[in-house]
Amino acid sequence: MINMLTTPHPRITAFIAASIDGKIALKKRKVPDWTSIEDWRFFQESLLHFDAVIVGRNTYHTAAQNLRRRRTYVFSRRIKRCYTRGGVTFINPERIDIRTILREHTRVALLGGSAIYGYFLKKNLIDELYLTIEPLLFGRGIPLLTLARRIPIRRYILHSAKRLNTTGTLLLHYKNTNL
Repeated sequence: MINMLTTPHPRITAFIAASIDGKIALKKRKVPDWTSIEDWRFFQESLLHFDAVIVGRNTYHTAAQNLRRRRTYVFSRRIKRCYTRGGVTFINPERIDIRTILREHTRVALLGGSAIYGYFLKKNLIDELYLTIEPLLFGRGIPLLTLARRIPIRRYILHSAKRLNTTGTLLLHYKNTNL
């Protein structure tokens, strides 16, 4: 087993867009059409500064066309063996040391979905996160986090808060204090 303290660790940044009631999508495998133009611009400009992206299986199937242009890691517990197709590597996170796979990168964007956010939070691998709160209440949909098991409390400190538009879209930037 690789020593987690000495293994190079890329900076992992989570990008999350959510409704006021904490939903990241209305249903699986549908590209969100409810996020603001300002959030979309921020997200696209931010991605230019990352070496790779990580997504879950459902997020990949939703946005595969856009992700093929990037170095992408798709995490799924359904995958038996790690394999690569083009610039996309499919990984079962339970069968591999994540830090070993990501060591060639310096900045990695974590794009979801809810199980992936929960997995990386549990492993304390998210260095910072951008949370966009859109002024919408869904009352249904996919929650921000789906956890098979409880995670320890992780403390993040608010680094900045910015109102993106006149309708009240907020962009919150947090940094992990547990690293």
